[in-house]
Amino acid sequence: MKILLVDDHKLVRAGLVLVLQQMEDGLELIEAGTGREAISIAKDRPDLDLILMDLDLPEGSGLDALSAIHTDNPDMAVVILSAMEDQTMVSRAMELGARGFIPKSATGEVMLNSLRLVLSGGVCLPSGYGEISHADNAEGMPNLTQRQMEVLRFMAQGNSNKEIARELGISENTVRVHISAIISALDATNRTEAAYSAMRLGLIPRASLGLSLG
Repeated sequence: MKILLVDDHKLVRAGLVLVLQQMEDGLELIEAGTGREAISIAKDRPDLDLILMDLDLPEGSGLDALSAIHTDNPDMAVVILSAMEDQTMVSRAMELGARGFIPKSATGEVMLNSLRLVLSGGVCLPSGYGEISHADNAEGMPNLTQRQMEVLRFMAQGNSNKEIARELGISENTVRVHISAIISALDATNRTEAAYSAMRLGLIPRASLGLSLG
């Protein structure tokens, strides 16, 4: 069996390698640290059985890499392993072709069982995925995390991805991932439309918009 492990933190990869080696004897593990590298390896190694990939990556986010890999080889099994596990993010990953989504908070046993499920043709999703409160659903409000709300407020004020990343102490790739999820949750086509939708829903005050209101 051949598995591509994609994470930009070497220590994280080292820990995951120890877990994944329990899957079977003779397992071949290939490692990548960027989205671009993941795309390249997946293209050169169509015989991969599975790709386990983080979302927050340099040189293209995990979602970008997932989309490119799925477009090139829709039969390639890609499972997202991420600390960002809100429902909008999970839904976006599945829409782009992921076969599963595993929270980084999962135990090694849960991870192995989830990967075995995917390898047998199934799909693995986080516990509680799809459980949206009836109150929120009735109000038609998007399911945004606290961090996404913070990104939304800065985004609506006209801040660039770099400025948002500096203000929140996160990477620009993470900001892009959050913005993608926000745009999807608000059923918008771009960040400006998302900001106006958020204003209409009362998620942010009109005065906070750093955009021309015409």
